[in-house]
Amino acid sequence: MEQFTITFQPGDVRVTVPEGVTLLQAQIQAGLHPDAPCGGRGSCGKCRVTLGDGREVLACQTAVERDETVFLSQARSAQILTGSRSAADIHPDGRDRYALAFDIGTTTLAAYLLSGETGAQLAQASCLNPQSQYGADVISRIQMALEGGGETLRRCVLDALAALTEEVAGKAGIVPGDITAAAVVGNTAMHHLLLGIDPGPLTIPPYMPRVSQAMELPAEDLLPIRGVFRALPNIAGFVGGDTVGCLVATRFDHLEELTLLIDIGTNGEMVLGDRRRRIACSTAAGPALEGAKISCGMRGVAGAVDHVSWRDGEISYHVIGEGEAVGLCGSGLLDLTAALLEAGIIDETGRLEGGAYRLCPGVTLTQKDVRELQLAKGAIRAGIELLARTLGAAVAEIRTVYLAGAFGNYMTPAAACRIGMIPPVLEGRVVPIGNAAGEGAKLCAVSRAEFDYSRELAASTEFLELASLPEFQDRFIDALGFSEETE
Repeated sequence: MEQFTITFQPGDVRVTVPEGVTLLQAQIQAGLHPDAPCGGRGSCGKCRVTLGDGREVLACQTAVERDETVFLSQARSAQILTGSRSAADIHPDGRDRYALAFDIGTTTLAAYLLSGETGAQLAQASCLNPQSQYGADVISRIQMALEGGGETLRRCVLDALAALTEEVAGKAGIVPGDITAAAVVGNTAMHHLLLGIDPGPLTIPPYMPRVSQAMELPAEDLLPIRGVFRALPNIAGFVGGDTVGCLVATRFDHLEELTLLIDIGTNGEMVLGDRRRRIACSTAAGPALEGAKISCGMRGVAGAVDHVSWRDGEISYHVIGEGEAVGLCGSGLLDLTAALLEAGIIDETGRLEGGAYRLCPGVTLTQKDVRELQLAKGAIRAGIELLARTLGAAVAEIRTVYLAGAFGNYMTPAAACRIGMIPPVLEGRVVPIGNAAGEGAKLCAVSRAEFDYSRELAASTEFLELASLPEFQDRFIDALGFSEETE
């Protein structure tokens, strides 16, 4: 088979590949980590590149037939959330001088180096999850693993974690071998793919993990460190160790008042309860809130519109990096929809006047975009209402809403309530808590007692399988509209 050389610009990165592979595969082979939310199916349009003759093509749909120069869009630094506002007091057990905590998100990875003696954070680092080049959502990656690509997915994450380990160690002036403990949180799919566990059971009823229990493994088998590697337990197929980390960080089983915890991403993981009882669920919000499946959608990077407002008859917007707008991230999508509702350009059914709205030269909202958002927000709203009903409480009885994760940190609560994703009665009770999952990982990294506490929390939290409830579909359909009314 004939071999051809592909040169990627900027950067003059060259790779030799066999005839017939796609330009997307060539980018991956060259180590460039392309953006391919749809997993190379040609449906998202995010892998668009320019060939040397000036033609714009989708890299995933363009086969290599000759030597080629390919011009890529300029990479933009992602706005990755690493901080938390949920910090419980850290009381290390003093077994380790240095410890590592990792939060493995579907989109991003975060690493924290801690003193095992004082609990102080010594360094942190983050990057995009390199698995994103194989698909934005966990289902795409699970399918790839089931088709034989599991080791590829596992290796690219382990390589990224090793690089983050080297980075934080270097910042602190130590070597990775000085680190003797690590803890990791992630959703159930990320957990299984990282540890080489068959994710197949996550795709068939009752959608439960192959492995639920907490795990302690030799760190040397996974990272360039020594000692123990702790993986927090999973609650269910789509309620994983990241949710458990949030429960640890918020001391959820100590809460006196009814509290709702939401971590909104491709899946919306939620826990409702207090010190007496807790119920968790997951609802398929889809990738719209992370910029995928949106015509001008993108991650929260420079050039993304992240906030939009309607004041005095005018719509204004803010762009990350203060430069020219080139797309719309999840928080911007939420804000823009809420603003257009206020302006009467979108009605309560979701119909967009004229079928499209041009915010600025680089950003247009389409009717299809609005429908994608309705699917995401309807699923989350239905989940909240059914959790409350199962617990025997009214939505209005919820006293606090903790919003965890990047989307919850950057979104405007008033906009989420205006479109009905969060019941409007709860608007004044919303508290963003940042990367609480990472905070839970930190606690478990420096303390065996905290790790044991994570086991107890996971074991004592009930799970509600929304898909098994006959009324879920009705609630979901009722929640698709943009009514501000609560149940």
